[in-house]
Amino acid sequence: MYSLRPNVEELKTYSTNPDFIRNVCILAHVDHGKTTIADSLLAINGIVSKRSAGQIRYLDDRLDEQQRGITMKSSAVSLCYPNDDQKYIINLVDTPGHIDFSSEVSAAVRICDGALIVVDIIEGVCVQTKDAIKQAYDEQVKMILVINKIDRLIVELHKTVEEIFQSILRVIEDCNVTIAELCRYDLENEEDEEEFLFSPEKDNVIFACAIDGWGVTTRIICEMFYDIVGETADSLNEKIWNFDYYVDSTTRKVVPGCLERKKENLFIQLCLKTIYYVYFTLMIRMEKDKLDVILKKLKIKNPTREMHHNDSRVQVKAILQAWSPLASVILGHCVNVVPSPNNINARKIRHLTFGNRYFENDLINVCCEKMMNGMKNSGDDEELSIAYVSKMFYINRRNLSQNKPKIFIPQRSRPTDRGKQEQIKIEKQSKEEDVEKTEEVSPHEDEPEDVTIGLSRIFSGRLFVGQEMYFLNNSYTPVNALNNEKTKKFIIKELYLLLGRELVLTDSVSFGNICGIGGLDDIIIRSGTLSSSLQCLPLTEYFPMEPIVRNTIEPVNPKDTPLLHQGLKQLMQSDSCVQVVVQESGELVLVTAGDVHLAKCLEDLRSKFIKFEINVSKPMVSLRETIIDTDKKIDLKDPAGVIDVFVPEFGLQAQIKAVPLCDKIINFIKLNYDIFCMIEEHQQQAVDLGQPNFRQKVFQNEYTRNLVLKLKEQLTNTFRTASGVWSDLSDKIWSISKTKNAINILFNNTDDYRRNIFDVLDSADERSNFDHCFVHGFEMCCRAGPICEEPLVNCAFFVNQYVLDRKNVTHSESGAQAVVNITLAVKTGLREAFEKQPQRLMEPIFTTDIQVNTFILGEFLLFVSILLNRPSSSIDD
Repeated sequence: MYSLRPNVEELKTYSTNPDFIRNVCILAHVDHGKTTIADSLLAINGIVSKRSAGQIRYLDDRLDEQQRGITMKSSAVSLCYPNDDQKYIINLVDTPGHIDFSSEVSAAVRICDGALIVVDIIEGVCVQTKDAIKQAYDEQVKMILVINKIDRLIVELHKTVEEIFQSILRVIEDCNVTIAELCRYDLENEEDEEEFLFSPEKDNVIFACAIDGWGVTTRIICEMFYDIVGETADSLNEKIWNFDYYVDSTTRKVVPGCLERKKENLFIQLCLKTIYYVYFTLMIRMEKDKLDVILKKLKIKNPTREMHHNDSRVQVKAILQAWSPLASVILGHCVNVVPSPNNINARKIRHLTFGNRYFENDLINVCCEKMMNGMKNSGDDEELSIAYVSKMFYINRRNLSQNKPKIFIPQRSRPTDRGKQEQIKIEKQSKEEDVEKTEEVSPHEDEPEDVTIGLSRIFSGRLFVGQEMYFLNNSYTPVNALNNEKTKKFIIKELYLLLGRELVLTDSVSFGNICGIGGLDDIIIRSGTLSSSLQCLPLTEYFPMEPIVRNTIEPVNPKDTPLLHQGLKQLMQSDSCVQVVVQESGELVLVTAGDVHLAKCLEDLRSKFIKFEINVSKPMVSLRETIIDTDKKIDLKDPAGVIDVFVPEFGLQAQIKAVPLCDKIINFIKLNYDIFCMIEEHQQQAVDLGQPNFRQKVFQNEYTRNLVLKLKEQLTNTFRTASGVWSDLSDKIWSISKTKNAINILFNNTDDYRRNIFDVLDSADERSNFDHCFVHGFEMCCRAGPICEEPLVNCAFFVNQYVLDRKNVTHSESGAQAVVNITLAVKTGLREAFEKQPQRLMEPIFTTDIQVNTFILGEFLLFVSILLNRPSSSIDD
């Protein structure tokens, strides 16, 4: 197995051809084995030793990561892997599995083309596994399933081969159910659902034990046994996952009829029994005398010393690693399954350029086409270089190659006795000069210990030191190219190759690579697009999870408040999930994703950014206000709960009613939230109060038009299946709230006013001039509810009447004042309608599955009894 650590020149050479580059991330639930797999992959390049792989957790270089035993940040490293006489560059990104650090996963998936979905076979598909699959699917990343910890079923739980097979089957089916649900509601999906599903015969499933360093696929098993059963490797691979085939013990032929005769299927016979026999024989029964039989069966011809070790674990690890090393299997699949940067599918390119944004301007469409061509054609367009910075991270200056101590050993001839005194004098003078030079190049004491680096992916062209680039704000378009507020011009000063904990300075980076960019402290806050031309669009933004835990924070010494502000700014730059809120009282509120995330942020503040003591309050969790569903049937014509809104100075009258929103509708809106926002924003942009006869634009782009048609069709079906009062309301959506995780809908239930997010505003109707007042009032109401000023969620507001009687109205106020008065009146009416219904405060719920060994069941039940005494706690057996 290739284990030589490549030097910088090798990486530069191999990374120039995008055909031989693969960008892959590792995704999984916490403690499912991501970092252990990463260690095995690092060992193939000699970055860590094979013996320490799995224990050293090389990419977890933070002290709190080592102490907690979990990954808290995404880390990238470039590996060199030879395959079929060609060396490939594998840019590997390890990610956290803890729910508090989902934003790090989003940053990693954005810059990769493939993902290893790692699942613990005992715990199965967990919450973060589903979230990882969803993020990979949304970013159109090619997925490979790695079913990990198979050894535990044999050694710890003593399962039979049939039970192991059922566990494997359950994991694959659960993953496929998650993917099928995503495909079902994906309006943009034009491919067959089968293309996304996991199936071993499609070579996108690996069976593994990361701690023992082995992994197999059905293809590997077939190549091992095909000659014995009289098949070809391809024909056997087609049959091995067909559960009706088995090997007849008398003829040694593969025949059908397994289910009818109740025999063990082909997969159990050839794959599982092979693995089971090694563990059962050497670790459970301790039959050392059968070692030669095992080595012969696995075709291991040169046994090592570890294979005869007294420790059975060491022995089994050495045998199975020699038989099918995990690192080679995974990297081989990365090469064969994951597309190269110049072969990514058209949908991923369209997602990066268009996303769900609406463009009708010809100049913008031309720019998009140019960007898409640059991404398809290996970045041949040198005039357009595009890079995406997915996150900013801090690294110690000592880990930058230019700050490493340089060792120089001069080759001098041996001096003669007569010249010894002169040679000593020269050496002394040389040492003094070296000391002076070292003092000159050493960093100043007042320079920060850590520097900011941008983790970047080059999507078009190439980057080089001295290149002139632009940072494009997410709201930038080429139409406003002269707007300096949305762009920043800068010169690239530092480019780095990623070698794990060490970053190596380089002068250029080619298309398709992942690299580090230095000197972006004042350019980028968190993430963004870099382009060599202003005739370019920013790549679509990814949105990290919304933090919910709030803590007030203040320095022990009030004089340090300005330094705390600066430190919090640096913290926000290095962590895309963190939010800092300055309240009206002047208090600073740190908003994080959870307890573990909060602990990490406080550690970073104290050790990196401020280095003085701070006081932190107890956590305050964000709440939501809602209306509860009662057994009473919803009747929109029932006058109970209806609020009259009247603005006499403008003759405006409206009736509003609030009801709880149906769960089916909520889920559908969440799945297609970005498209709904695109449709509604397009309509709002078309409204111009200065032109009473203004009509809304139509969707001229064919792709956007087809997308909207599919959405309307599925929306109608969703409302119909919700039945009851909802069945005929799909064409009456007036507006949707602007927070994805807090869905509320404003419905137009009037008889004579035509208004929904899909149709053209009727400019002949004078009421359309104040249409946006209802939308803005609705947004203000949803942003802060009447109970405790927390956001609303799962509420539906119906405008049952909207009348504008302009007779006998005196226009004593300006148009701007009219907009303000009507907006506030609508907001007040919505709040009062909300208060007419049974209300509740909603707290965030953290659910978890806990599995314990029967030996500690008593202690666990004691813990459960303590937990049940806490408020808002519940446990189901």
